[in-house]
Amino acid sequence: MSNILLISAPSAGKGVIAKYLREKYNLVHMSIGNLLREKSLNDEPLKKILAEGNFANNEIVYNLFEKFLEENSGANFVFDGFPRLIEQIKSFESILNKYNISLDKVIYINTDKDIAKKRILGRLICKNCNEIYGKYLDNLDDLKCKKCGENLYPRDDDKLSTYENRYELFIQNTIPVIEYFKNRYDFYEVSNNGDINDTYNQIDEIMKGNDENDNN
Repeated sequence: MSNILLISAPSAGKGVIAKYLREKYNLVHMSIGNLLREKSLNDEPLKKILAEGNFANNEIVYNLFEKFLEENSGANFVFDGFPRLIEQIKSFESILNKYNISLDKVIYINTDKDIAKKRILGRLICKNCNEIYGKYLDNLDDLKCKKCGENLYPRDDDKLSTYENRYELFIQNTIPVIEYFKNRYDFYEVSNNGDINDTYNQIDEIMKGNDENDNN
């Protein structure tokens, strides 16, 4: 089984694809965004940073990441949202090494900006268990979480003005991260511009290749 890193522009579908990987391939989803939002419930300065679409302090990210790995020792992971900056890569790799975790695959989710912006307006989150839904992707009879039954809400940072800032930060800071992983790891690119099932099929082909390698 693999440990997988998902990278994409904001609102390109990392959360939905991570959920698919978690459920079908029994991976533990490490979403740094979810961890930060949970922490921000009792941290007003951090809450303001996230609401504006800016990056949290690196040390906060590192501590949350390492704590999550400790709490899920022995699992296989799908990593979502970290690293996003070139200066975070060294710490990311160092923490993985500390816990003897290999990074087996890096998947870049390529989504057109205009499509991602539209999805923002339909994204909903359960504040109880952090499940993510899309009005236009999931069959929602009501605004209730299918996992725990609690109400679903738009995220605080799902505003177009916030998205524009997050997208510019992605172009400036995360594109170099993608290039780094592309040149050093088992790297794949999938399109998430159309039917989500087409994206899932691309993911399955990547995972199928991994299973074949495990059997050789």
